[in-house]
Amino acid sequence: MRILSPDEKKRIYDILAEGYLDLLRQGMIGTYERRLLSRKILNNMDPAQTFEEVITFIDGLVKVYPAFTNALVRVKGQINEYHEEKVIEHLQQFLHTK
Repeated sequence: MRILSPDEKKRIYDILAEGYLDLLRQGMIGTYERRLLSRKILNNMDPAQTFEEVITFIDGLVKVYPAFTNALVRVKGQINEYHEEKVIEHLQQFLHTK
């Protein structure tokens, strides 16, 4: 498991903010629930250290708020991009050592 960089964590917050705004635009949550959801996002994201922890949290959000499905897909996409970059780096290193 790899630790999230501050930039990655910021991008995830931005993605979650978009999902939250989608809920507001669609009128799917009231004032009280907004506060609860905001607190829940902050309380789970602040201590999150890895993509796995974030995915687990967002997966739980999707079960209650399907509007976060896009957020889940985007965060999983970030994980795939990271893995693809690492594979390319390893291939380049391998080719340069020959």
